[in-house]
Amino acid sequence: MIEIRDPQLRLLMLAHLIRELQGEAARSAPPPDGLTEVQAAELRGLTSDELVRLAEMPDPKVAISIDAGSFEHGLRQVDYLGKRSRQLEFFIRHGATSNMLTKLFRISSADVTLKRRLFTGTASSLRRPSMPSHVVREQIQARWFEIRRDKREEPERAEDYEQLHASFSMLTFATLYAVVHEFDE
Repeated sequence: MIEIRDPQLRLLMLAHLIRELQGEAARSAPPPDGLTEVQAAELRGLTSDELVRLAEMPDPKVAISIDAGSFEHGLRQVDYLGKRSRQLEFFIRHGATSNMLTKLFRISSADVTLKRRLFTGTASSLRRPSMPSHVVREQIQARWFEIRRDKREEPERAEDYEQLHASFSMLTFATLYAVVHEFDE
């Protein structure tokens, strides 16, 4: 538990507690652990001036408790979203098409336009990529087959294209995507 000592934060926490207690009273729910029915009723009945005075006193002890499991989950989500955002930026900066971005990142074309403007300063869409030589296209197809060998039934992932781009970094994602899907129906 983390004890809150700052009077303004204590006031904020106590005011929040009162709002929660008022909602629970309307639903006839019992007060949270650590409070009796009488204490909850007295807290709800405080005037603003009394609440400020209570927040300035060292007692009652006001503390927050963090649930370790949900906190860990939240941290993982923040990490994932950060990585995904950096990955999206990488794709945009290396010439991914709007179609490719909407398919791999499941974002709308409007979001693609906004992200493109944010990361590159322009909202213009890319032109059709020029295809590399036949020999290079065969190398790209072979590397793609190697990357996707055990994933045939799974949908394409951004990570697959990152691996492909690592092998052909002189080409844009748009070109790599066009080569990979050259023979699609």
